[in-house]
Amino acid sequence: MFGRVVFVATLGVAAALLGSFSLLERLPAPAPVTAAPAPAAVTSVSDNAAGEQHAVRQVFSYREIALRADARGQYAADTLVNGMPVRMLVDTGASDIVISASTAARLGLAPSSGPARIIQTANGRSTASPAVLGNVSFGGLYMNDVEALILAPEAGEVDLLGASFLRRLVSVEQRDGMLILRQ
Repeated sequence: MFGRVVFVATLGVAAALLGSFSLLERLPAPAPVTAAPAPAAVTSVSDNAAGEQHAVRQVFSYREIALRADARGQYAADTLVNGMPVRMLVDTGASDIVISASTAARLGLAPSSGPARIIQTANGRSTASPAVLGNVSFGGLYMNDVEALILAPEAGEVDLLGASFLRRLVSVEQRDGMLILRQ
């Protein structure tokens, strides 16, 4: 009796294997796998309001902008802060975006809650109030909710694009008189 059960079970397994091979033969052949072409870098050159040129490139999945240094070795960017134009110096040594009191008034910015800070500027010590900018963009780079400082009026008329923007980029590189920013 036990021998018959083993024999029937073996026949059942053999039939199942033959049936599965038969089904595999009926499936369509898989499509050949080919590598997708590498995305090309797209480059455009645009003039800013001062007539200076900067290159904007889309490289793979990064957006890249290259700013040329001016005669003093400084990098300037025509930015949009909350949709309004602001000419800013790119300062890799500044810890935050810094907005002058007059620019803040023009943009309708108000300090956010938090204590004023004592800061050191090129004009000496001053105070600055924290703020959050809804969005900052230039040359295809774009960020929301960027921390900034609004300077007291006596601190002068300087608008700086500092580390609160720059540290959120993929990379910041200085080479051959160019500042290359990637997002």
